This record gives sequence, structure tokens and C-alpha cells, in this order.
Amino acid sequence: MAQQAGRSSVELYTNLFFKGKTIEEPGYVTQILQNGFGVLIPSYGIEGVVYTTNKEDSEAMVAALEYVQESHTLVSPDQSSSIGLFQRVRVVLQVDDKPVSANVSSMRRKLLLRLTEPQIEGLSVSPEDLNKMRDAAAANNAKKNQMSEEKIVEMVTKHPEQVKTI
Repeated sequence: MAQQAGRSSVELYTNLFFKGKTIEEPGYVTQILQNGFGVLIPSYGIEGVVYTTNKEDSEAMVAALEYVQESHTLVSPDQSSSIGLFQRVRVVLQVDDKPVSANVSSMRRKLLLRLTEPQIEGLSVSPEDLNKMRDAAAANNAKKNQMSEEKIVEMVTKHPEQVKTI
């Protein structure tokens, strides 16, 4: 029970730290899965999975990488790119705004990892898309800050007696 509470606490504070941010960091492949690969991001001590298929609709989407059991690697269909154990990669970290599943409270969010390097068609985030993601996150944060300032001004002007107690 205490172990689960500790894990939940780490997950909560990790999500709070990354909320509204789009951060690109180097990482190392620690695990090869049939539908993705595990990545360790040493600068934050975080380990997560980069999925090679869309989890919600994995039957409809063709995997950008195919699992090769003999070499325990993920290889692109045209054999031009591969992901192997201990390979250095770059990933984008973001908090996914969608709920984890229908069974879980909509307040629970998940840290999303997406590949930026090596560039693999159908999987990697392009530099242009990365810039758009950063701009959207910055605009969203600016909007939230402005709303907070407006609420403070509204409270001070409408309820000056409550401001003294704060």
C-alpha cells in the first residue's frame, strides 16, 4: 500500500512538472517491445515507452517499425532505420491531455514520449511539428497566466475585504 502511494506521488509530481511544457531530451533505449521501445531519460530519471503504433486503433494503423525477434530490434519496413538496445535517441516529453482510459478518472494524465531522432517516417516528430508543439504549449501557458491574473484582479476589485485575510 505504501509503495503504491509512493509511486502515485512520483507520477503526480512528474506530471505537474511537465504540465504545459514540451521538452526535448536525449535518452537511451532500455527495452525493445513488439509495439514500441522503452527509453530512459537520464536528465530526469524517467523511463517511458515510445509506441510504434496508435494504442487506441492499433489494428487500423500500420506500425512504423517491425519487431525482429532474431536481432531483438525494431526495423523500418524499408530496412533503412532500426532501433536497438542502448541506442541513443532524442524524445519529446509532454503530458497527454487525454485520459488514460475510460475506467480511470479523467483527472489522471500520462507522460507521453515521442521520438524526434532518429527520423523515422510515420513515427518521428519533425522539427516543424516540434516547433508547433512548443508554440502551442507557450500560447496555452500564456492564456492560463492571463486568466489567473484576471481572476486576481476580479477578486481584489469585487471582494477587497477577503484580500486582507489572504
